[in-house]
Amino acid sequence: MRESRIRLAGLLVVLFTACDTGSYSGPALRSEVRDSAGVTIVENARPATGSRLDWRVGAAPAVSIGRREGDEAYQLYGVDDATRLSDGRIVVANAGTSELRVFSGDGGHLDSWGGVGEGPGEFAQFDPEAVSAWPGDSIAGASWWRGQVVIFDADGNHGRNATLGGARFSLLGLMPGGEILAKPGLPVGMQFGAGGSTLKRQDAEFAIVMPTGEIHASLGTRAGDEWFFSATSPSARPHPFGRSVLATVWGPLAVVTANDRYEIRAWDRDGNLAKIVRREHELRAPTQGELDAWLADSWADRSEEDQERLRGLAAGMTLVEFYPAFAALLSDPRGYLWVREYRFPEQVENIWTVFDADGRVQGFVETPRDAEVFEIGEDYILGGMTDALGVERVHLWPLDRAAG
Repeated sequence: MRESRIRLAGLLVVLFTACDTGSYSGPALRSEVRDSAGVTIVENARPATGSRLDWRVGAAPAVSIGRREGDEAYQLYGVDDATRLSDGRIVVANAGTSELRVFSGDGGHLDSWGGVGEGPGEFAQFDPEAVSAWPGDSIAGASWWRGQVVIFDADGNHGRNATLGGARFSLLGLMPGGEILAKPGLPVGMQFGAGGSTLKRQDAEFAIVMPTGEIHASLGTRAGDEWFFSATSPSARPHPFGRSVLATVWGPLAVVTANDRYEIRAWDRDGNLAKIVRREHELRAPTQGELDAWLADSWADRSEEDQERLRGLAAGMTLVEFYPAFAALLSDPRGYLWVREYRFPEQVENIWTVFDADGRVQGFVETPRDAEVFEIGEDYILGGMTDALGVERVHLWPLDRAAG
């Protein structure tokens, strides 16, 4: 069915083309902006296929970090995030060794901060889960297991820890005023299978937290990741096609939104709903054949014995009602919001819809296949990839916004 439509009659329709947005010079992109009780609502038509922005991501990375052999500092494991600092250094959250690894702008290893432990500047095992630039040229690593942000100065000296609301909060982004967009971790003791159901969505709570750790504003709870429960196993796992709740900082706003439909909700620092952005989207229901093929492909490299075990665990897996409407959210320094299209089983491209700071759709941009994008800068995209041998790498691709 059609999730959202642009209603033209009696409404303000904004037409804009490549000459004033830098976007694809094809059919005009359509947006309608209105106010509803102080909330800005933006309705967007879906850009026509081929409506690509005249921005280009380099075919090859300009910087590549990660090796299979040699110096251990370049052997990455459990990379959850990375960021590029204003001086060009790249800091990698290498959770496998509980370190922040610091590399020069050309990819040379400079230093490693942290390590497993309970001392100053140390992380719990399998942390840090995120890394971010911090006010005053500092760098913060997020320690989910302890619900803390561990802050270092520009030279790697430990400054202090901030405890996020007294719980296992994840750091999702830093707002312009220094507040933290955060989410608590998955609670222990989830109950699955109630009423015979094999699917459950665990509620996720979000908050804006002060740098000192106090919760400034609650953003409430949302229906979180969609999990599958197997009657033959005491454990549960995310559904391969499951929906979730996504979050990022977009200029002065905190975006927290479920991807059940193409609707993006953004909140101000005080927890007030400020903006709703919608884009026309056709929801698609998965088929049993698509699920079976996805599972078989994901197990293809396993032994026959292991595949048989996994088939047993997946037996009776329920189909979700619809595929997610989108898969990821990021913003960039110019105030654009990038929304990655959900990649259906038959697709290989990573396509993003780009919205301007007002929430008006601009067109599509393609990023490297199989890259998990961590950060979008003024002239670069920073992301991680794992090759067929399991070697993890962090790449920095050039982004040319004046291409074409």
